[in-house]
Amino acid sequence: ADGSWYGSWACCFTYGTWFGVEGLVLAGEPSNSESLRRACAFLLSKQNENGGWGEDFSSCYDKAYAKSGMERWGNGGSGVVNTAWALLALMAAKTQDRAALKRGVDYLLSRQRENGDWDQEGIAGVFNRACGISYTQYRNIFPMWALARFAHEYDHTC
Repeated sequence: ADGSWYGSWACCFTYGTWFGVEGLVLAGEPSNSESLRRACAFLLSKQNENGGWGEDFSSCYDKAYAKSGMERWGNGGSGVVNTAWALLALMAAKTQDRAALKRGVDYLLSRQRENGDWDQEGIAGVFNRACGISYTQYRNIFPMWALARFAHEYDHTC
């Protein structure tokens, strides 16, 4: 009802909503559909003041968006993996909120280390809702993917 999808293989509503959005778009859902608008509204409502998104492992077993986000393992309640997933979903859905996209991209860039890497943060992967898995390359793969999509599709318009 809130526009989100539960993701059982990663943390959790940000990840599931990204997959739901990508699936709908690839199936031909128009960008102005109610489902995509609600998904974007859900994600945009979870953006933190620092421009990022954060959700921790407790979302998976509580089956509710973790209000504390990545406060313990991230930065200001945000994490680079959740931020990348949110950005990928919003861009796939063709969100009209360019300022939110730019804040998210700026957050990712601000967290990138000099060598191009990002720090390992909290658990992002999950198996069977209760077994946390640390996929160490998530911190690099998803931010690079989101930044590349932004550069390809939006950078000239923001």
